[in-house]
Amino acid sequence: MRNTDDYDIPVLRERMLAFLGGKADAYPHRTEERFPRILVRLIEVWGQPEGEAYLNDLLMTDRADRQGFPDDVASELFRLAMIHAALRPENTDGTGWSGSDDGEVGSFFGRRARR
Repeated sequence: MRNTDDYDIPVLRERMLAFLGGKADAYPHRTEERFPRILVRLIEVWGQPEGEAYLNDLLMTDRADRQGFPDDVASELFRLAMIHAALRPENTDGTGWSGSDDGEVGSFFGRRARR
């Protein structure tokens, strides 16, 4: 369903922008336009473990019958997934690689390897 008339887009936009805070430039305009039901669900699960699972399910599927999202929508969803993942306390240090004991990887993230 792509009919945005079924949704109160201004209210949804306001809520999502509140969640994004200082990252308002990550607002998913194309997702709002093409897949407003996804925006509704994101708002429902934002900040919860279920939100990360939902975003991951959107971005990766094991169903062969899935066509995939247009590039601009996929990019928005990927960026939102990164922002959402950073909300978890164990991810506040950067990417999953930033906690690596590998000196080369650690130096890439501006840290020394732990010994």
